[in-house]
Amino acid sequence: MQGTKEQAALRGSEGENLAASYLELQGLKVRERHYFTRYGEIDLICQDRDNTWVFVEVKTRTRFSNPTAAESITPAKQKKIVGCALSYMKRHGLADQQMRFDVVLLEDAMVEWIPAAFEPAVDYSF
Repeated sequence: MQGTKEQAALRGSEGENLAASYLELQGLKVRERHYFTRYGEIDLICQDRDNTWVFVEVKTRTRFSNPTAAESITPAKQKKIVGCALSYMKRHGLADQQMRFDVVLLEDAMVEWIPAAFEPAVDYSF
């Protein structure tokens, strides 16, 4: 079982590297990777050309599965990502900046980038 966890971690790391490279080719600047807070983790934090802060969840699968990579980003997972993003924005004095939540799916050797994949379930304030 240990090998399986290590393989999954390696696959996830490789997927995040691929996603970061892909997003940079699309004009985003990767500012941080693996940002941890008590709310959880954000895989990639980027800035778009218009200076919007982009919080990216990366899902890597070696083949199509059920649930799909996109379906695995549940409302509970989204809530954790939003909480982590708000913590980042507050900690870095970015409360007046725009932000969005993207997803990059790496599934069966295909890359799919979904800008503004989800919105926070509730209004947020700092």
